[in-house]
Amino acid sequence: MKSQFLSIAYKKSTSFLCSILLFLLLNSFSIHAAPNVPLNFDGWVIETLAKLEVSGVTGGFHRHSLPLSRADVAKIIQHAETRIQAGEVTVSTVDRKLLEKLKREFRFELAQTKQKTDVRIQPELRFANKKIAPALQSGLHYTVGNSKHRLTVHSELELSNFEQGTDFVERFFLPDAPPLLKSADQRYERWRADYVVDFKRSYLQYLMIPFGDAEIDLLIGRDFVFWGASLDKSVGISDNSPPFELIRLTGTFPCKFGTLKATAFSAQLDSTWFDDGTTRYLAKRYLSAHRIDYQFSDWLEIGAAEWVLYGGDVQSVEWNYLNPVIPYYAVQYNAKKDDNIMFSFDGAVRPIDGVRLYAEWVADDFQYNPNTDDPHAVTWLTGIEWYPQLTERQLGIHTEYVRVNRWAYTHLVPDNQFTHFGAMIGHPIGTDADIFTFRVSYQATPSAVLESRFRHQRNGEANITDRFYGEDYQNIPFPSGVVERFSEIRIGWKYRPTTGVKGSVNYAWRHIQNAAHAAGETEQEHRFVFLFAYAWKL
Repeated sequence: MKSQFLSIAYKKSTSFLCSILLFLLLNSFSIHAAPNVPLNFDGWVIETLAKLEVSGVTGGFHRHSLPLSRADVAKIIQHAETRIQAGEVTVSTVDRKLLEKLKREFRFELAQTKQKTDVRIQPELRFANKKIAPALQSGLHYTVGNSKHRLTVHSELELSNFEQGTDFVERFFLPDAPPLLKSADQRYERWRADYVVDFKRSYLQYLMIPFGDAEIDLLIGRDFVFWGASLDKSVGISDNSPPFELIRLTGTFPCKFGTLKATAFSAQLDSTWFDDGTTRYLAKRYLSAHRIDYQFSDWLEIGAAEWVLYGGDVQSVEWNYLNPVIPYYAVQYNAKKDDNIMFSFDGAVRPIDGVRLYAEWVADDFQYNPNTDDPHAVTWLTGIEWYPQLTERQLGIHTEYVRVNRWAYTHLVPDNQFTHFGAMIGHPIGTDADIFTFRVSYQATPSAVLESRFRHQRNGEANITDRFYGEDYQNIPFPSGVVERFSEIRIGWKYRPTTGVKGSVNYAWRHIQNAAHAAGETEQEHRFVFLFAYAWKL
């Protein structure tokens, strides 16, 4: 297989360069919040599954508790084929082609081979904001076992001199990061020509099916976590920050109606320096979380989660927070600790094929005691996805509103703020901000999509370093202070086959009012991001 692809590449070396101009017209940008399926570097699998789920093709799956494994995706494909053969769903032409594309990508998992080695190599040419440079993404995925026991070794890395992140393209359109405390740890070291080699994911995963259709999954290593209903970024635990060094246990259990998925993990976060002028120490920081996700009858998914972030001087792992069953709030209350405990609830309903309504709500601090004089520190989002049947499901419309109230993600103890390596673990807009997004996409072919987007965001003056010290919060407007406002219009194409030439081109115009919270200060920005790649599957 490798020699065949190399032979084709050499024979067509002359036309290869000329094709760049052609693909500039046939490409689009990729937006994916959820962690990619292993060895899927550009996110098309997650996006395709989301579209097919809304269209009613796949039926419901645990979309709010990610990431998915390759075995998970294979089961979703099999369920979709069963529904089609039973006549439960009518599939549009483009959705049928998207399902066939998934079947080609996951043919080994569908065949349930006992052993599989998958190697991906994706050289890339990246251009953004007048900077152009080559990059490389590659990965190794090895699976061995049978239908009852399976061991997986996975590792993927990125080599580039652009800032590292979950997605090269989308990073250039995210809002500027709010002020954060400086990390004492170093995520990576710059190499020659400012290049970085970053292992984005690397783990061991063991799956067993001890009885019936129940599954137990244990993962140890480095991976992303995404819990929430949004297509973009969650207001709870999102993949906005770098991946976690973690131990994660997942169980999936069939119920009389639907399935229940339970997840728990514990991770070590970056360390931070605490220095108030009199006391200075290195704070070790940890995050433990557990979640249940219930999928009911293919049209309803609801989930609830709780997590605790704790740290401090000579802090070590709290073993009672490693218990996946005991509520963290009860543990903290009995121990009289002041750790950062947060709760989340999310849900999505698909009343008819082609329409999905969803919402998330996170309580960083919720005052259930009527005698307290403290504010609620909450954040929430809501959105709609729509793929009209009249357009053969090729047209997609998505709108979403996100609000992060002041003092959400913050904590009186600076060591316990909701960050990891200088990035929000939750939504990237940070605290004291909101954002409205409207997006229209058109699925021209299984590999080519045209997309446009409008976004309006408001940022208050408060940020995650501001803590509540008894202010008259009822008279503080949202957002607070001199509000920075910006509007952005984006257009783009993307072309993403499973192998071969792929790429994207994107343009955005942004208008900023009260820039940097200076009243009357206005700015305009133009952003252009281009990605050209060649994907090998060895």
